[in-house]
Amino acid sequence: MTSNIAESVNSMFDVEREFSIIALFDEINRRFALLFHQRRMELVNSANRFVPSIEKDISKYVNAGNKLLAHQIANYKFSVIGHGDVATVNLQRRTCTCRIFDLDKIPYPHAMAALRSQYGANFGNQIYEYSSPYYSMEKYIMTYCEEIHPVPLEDSWIVPLNVIKREIPPPYVDQSKLGRRRYKRRHGVGESFPTRKNKCSVSRDFDHKRTTCPNRNAP
Repeated sequence: MTSNIAESVNSMFDVEREFSIIALFDEINRRFALLFHQRRMELVNSANRFVPSIEKDISKYVNAGNKLLAHQIANYKFSVIGHGDVATVNLQRRTCTCRIFDLDKIPYPHAMAALRSQYGANFGNQIYEYSSPYYSMEKYIMTYCEEIHPVPLEDSWIVPLNVIKREIPPPYVDQSKLGRRRYKRRHGVGESFPTRKNKCSVSRDFDHKRTTCPNRNAP
């Protein structure tokens, strides 16, 4: 796992980064075209309403909500008690004092208990109504519905005349920074830098080394 999307993409093309620029772009095009096709087809025949990871979370939250007790205190507003915790759920506003329902946009155990109290045996169908539609299979497939086609041969390109006549100067090169290119990213300000301490082979301490060890010439 990397710290941002750029690093994730860089890890995908760790070897291809040394290719020429045209070969690199062709490989990027091919890799993402394959990825989009795989993501599009892996769930196209699924019978689930939501993506598998969210369906798994829903099942877990339902089981946890079964252990909680909900009391209605107003219209669509419930007090949920369990495991020494008290939370207030507002189904109309889709909020909870624990804030998880508000942020994840999916009923957490507190909201599950409130839904069961509000809708009874039919609460299972209401779970999806109180969840964000962006978790649905339809939205997931729509994300990868676009097709990525390979770049045609250069002879078939239609390039505007103003682009052809445009003169592009070479990139600026700082002569003071010539040398071997850096491959590993620089650590951020908040990242830790692991250090290695030298260990004395005589006394096995870390505050000195063998050449300066006080026990080196000890009998």
